[in-house]
Order: sequence, then structure tokens, then C-alpha cells
Amino acid sequence: MTNNQIVPPKKLLFLTQSLGGVETYIREIIVNIDRDKFAIVMVCPYGQSINELCSSLSIPIYNVKMSRGLNPLLDIKNIWEFHRIIRKERPELLHVHSSKGGFLGRIVAKLCNIKSILTPNGPSYLSFTGFKRTIFFSLEVMAKPLTDKILAVSNSEAYRMRYEVGHKPQKIDVVLNSINTDSEVVKQLEPYNATKTFRIGTIARLTYQKNPLLFVEIARIVIEKYPTVEFVVLGGGETDHLGREVETLISKYQLSQNFHILQWGHFSGSQSFLLSLDIFVLTSIFEGLPFSLLEAMSLGIPSVVSKCDGCNDVIQNEINGFACITKEEFAETVINLIENHATAVRVGEAGKAYVTRKHNIKKAIKDIENCYLSVLDK
Repeated sequence: MTNNQIVPPKKLLFLTQSLGGVETYIREIIVNIDRDKFAIVMVCPYGQSINELCSSLSIPIYNVKMSRGLNPLLDIKNIWEFHRIIRKERPELLHVHSSKGGFLGRIVAKLCNIKSILTPNGPSYLSFTGFKRTIFFSLEVMAKPLTDKILAVSNSEAYRMRYEVGHKPQKIDVVLNSINTDSEVVKQLEPYNATKTFRIGTIARLTYQKNPLLFVEIARIVIEKYPTVEFVVLGGGETDHLGREVETLISKYQLSQNFHILQWGHFSGSQSFLLSLDIFVLTSIFEGLPFSLLEAMSLGIPSVVSKCDGCNDVIQNEINGFACITKEEFAETVINLIENHATAVRVGEAGKAYVTRKHNIKKAIKDIENCYLSVLDK
């Protein structure tokens, strides 16, 4: 090959059935990846922000309706659609995300003799209990031979994929979820003042995984002591499996004046929402590695989270944030931050420094690109 020959970019196809945090993960990759080395094709459900982003970057996008749960007829239709798109676009590698998209995508990759990388963004079976959990865990085990590489977003995720699902260690790479840490925007934390709105908030769908009922329980305890404090959830409308239960609990505790659920809007609204908060709380049962937490910490907002996968990968308890288990522990920690402004500022600053050091997308994108190339080279 002569020096003046141009090497065409490797074509990657991204496939997912869910947006939310997965969309943020994909967004960070396609915005920062070297477009001279890689060309992107997107397959996902319709979402205003992801469609607008792909349009602005001239990335082909195919919007496909998919089901989160078991839906054999739609799943078979999806396999046929994915096969048709792959035959048309001829990607060299599939990067599949989340449970259903990850499972069906790997099937089609094998049918088309294309290598695939899975990013679980939190292993799918953790979203369920009982028989459903057994089914989704079994599907993940069955998909092992279809998987060329696991690209885990946290060490907790990598641990489960190795020791629970049974993937060999050489098939697993870990690149921590990362964000743009170049921004100088920081929340100016002010001491609690009953005459001003003091906001405690979360970004979460109203689903089992995000445990919004625990967030309501925490609100009840805190508001009993500080009746002017406001609790806010950003994430209503996206997936409201527990929407009715959350509304019922808010009504039972008579919190409607202090507790608000905001509908999930355009992607650009998350930073402005976080900047309106004085404390960020995340009550998840499990996570891959939550972008909402990284974003809150990067803005200097003190964060209180569950002791669970993903959060444990980030939070150093009482240093750059707080990790809790019970509603009483959560509430006590939040009240301590309300009453101790110096602690809130110290923890917020430590959180920002940690994210800047450990979760910088400018570094992480190089590791992700190297993962793609290593799979393609094999």
C-alpha cells in the first residue's frame, strides 16, 4: 500500500432497544469517536434527541420498534429487520446494548457472520425477580457462544458477566462510563434557607430497577423535619411501570405539595435540572454505572446513592459521596447534608475532582476504539 492511499473507516452498527442511560452511553461514543477511523450506523427505537444527534452528524439511523419483555412475534420480526439492515449497510462489527437488543443483535450477527460486542449497561436479569429472572439469566448464558467481546462499563458489571454468566476473562474488557469533564460549570451550593426552595432530586424512570418508592419514603422522613424541602424526580413518562404506585404513596403521605415528577424531556435538559438541585439522590437496586451520578458529581453536587452495582464503583463513602442501604440511612445522610453546608461543599468538590480524574471521555474513547480494533483484528 502506498502512502497516499486512504484507508476507509471501519463501519460499526450500534443496536439497542432502550434509550435513557444507554442513549447517553452511545451519544458519548458517537460524538467523540474518530470519524476518520470509524463510520457509525444506528438501529434503535425513535427518540427525538438521538434522532436529532444522528441527523446532525450524518449518521444513518433506523428506528425499529422493539419490546423490553418477551414478545415472540415482534422478536422474530425484529430479527428479520436487523438482518435486512445489516445486509444493506454491511457493517464490519456490531456493538449491541441492553437486554433485548443485545440478545437479538448477537443472534443476527452470528447469522450474518459478523463479530459482535455486548455492553450490558447493567445485566438484564437483575431487572427481574422469580421466574422472569431465571428466564433472562438463562438467555444471557445461552448467548455466550454468540459473543465475541463484553465491553463492560464498570468492574461490578465485568464481575457478574465473568462469575455469574460465565464469560472467560479474556473476552471481557472494562472501560468505565465517562463524560465530557471539560466544562467549568459548577453548582454554587448555598446553606439551607427555609425561605428559599431547597431541592433534592433524582433522574430515574419509575421502574423496579430505579426503586422510586424508596425515594418517596426518604422524602417523607426528611419533609417531616424540614417541611419546606422539595423532592423532584426527572424521568416520568419514559417507562412508568411503578407510576401508579408512586403516585399512591405520595398521596398516602400527603407529599403532593413537596414532591414533583417531571416528564423526561429533551436530552439537553438534564444539566439544567441537576443545577437546580442542592442534593442528588439515587435509590437504584442496581446500575451499570449511572451517568446521572457522574453528571451530578461533575457539577459539584453532593450525591447520596444506594450501595449497589455501579454506584459502588464510583462512590468512596463519606469522601466523594455517600452510599446507603435503608430509608433511615438515606434520610439521615440527606438531613446531615442539609444541616452541614461545609460537608456538602467538601463532598461536592471531591466528587467533581474524582469524575474529572477517572471518567474523562477523551481518554475513555481511545480505550473503546482499541477494543473495536482488537475484535476486528481477530
